[in-house]
Amino acid sequence: MTRHTLLPAFIVACALLLWGHGPLQAQVEWSEERIEEVEDVIRDDPDRIWLVRLLNGDILTGPLLAVERDDRGVAVRLGAAIGRAKIYLAEMVSIETQDNAYRHRHRTFIMPTAEPIGDDHFLGLWEIAFLYGGVGIADVVSVTAGRTFVPGISAAEQASHVNVKATVYSAPNGIVESGKQFYAVGTTATWLGANNVLGHAYVVATFTGPRTQVSTMFFSKIYGEDFYTITGGTLFNPFNLTYPTGTMGVGLSLDSRLPTFHDVRIVGELWNNDLTRPSNTALYLGVRTATGAVAMDFGLTLFSAPAVVPFVAFAWTPL
Repeated sequence: MTRHTLLPAFIVACALLLWGHGPLQAQVEWSEERIEEVEDVIRDDPDRIWLVRLLNGDILTGPLLAVERDDRGVAVRLGAAIGRAKIYLAEMVSIETQDNAYRHRHRTFIMPTAEPIGDDHFLGLWEIAFLYGGVGIADVVSVTAGRTFVPGISAAEQASHVNVKATVYSAPNGIVESGKQFYAVGTTATWLGANNVLGHAYVVATFTGPRTQVSTMFFSKIYGEDFYTITGGTLFNPFNLTYPTGTMGVGLSLDSRLPTFHDVRIVGELWNNDLTRPSNTALYLGVRTATGAVAMDFGLTLFSAPAVVPFVAFAWTPL
């Protein structure tokens, strides 16, 4: 195994281990301050839905009715479908509001949504070769960056990408109950090798519902040459790319949880990087499985060439 493949292989192995041993994560512990916070939430918003992951792998959802203490420790009363369940913190992997249980709303597959990363951060691996990570600053700024590690391509020919996004407005959307709307602006810098630099600016809007969020993005190339030569070491022959500054594009995305599964979602994206060329369009459709910390994406991308490319991605967001 070469040095180019050691890091991606290590990340994949870690992701699989985290996925397979999710129920063995640390038990939930609450300080007195946290207990008071939860009791305040129960009092102020008694209908809020919570999601509880148990050590045995089961998932329960429902409103929290009370926080209790006895000789066994701290427990909660959950108004679950099975009835009023008493669950001790020592039996849980995690407990959080359903809104916060899914922590990948800031992105679809590769397309950013208008939602912020918030106080989270993540590390991901796209296509077993693109190491990618991100961090949120308050509920406004989201910064993500990544770089490829493709065997057979020199360091000077690898691709890198940086994205800085600011969520500038959020409010109820007035369309569906509990739905929200978010608006963001951002800029990206992409290196297709050391000598090929592209800059973009974009605006994106996201509308959310109980299970689904949809996003629309408009973007424009604002920096870089109009003509590029892409080299790939021993992996592929050099080829030319024409992409003029000022080119406008659009992206649409969908992220929807299946109604009978808490951790399985359908994810789709539709891209066109040049509105004057309908042939510059790609469609991604895949399935995402997401527990509290780990998300895995599996899907296919259809290009107008025509060509079909399988895609896989892993993301880890520490609890």
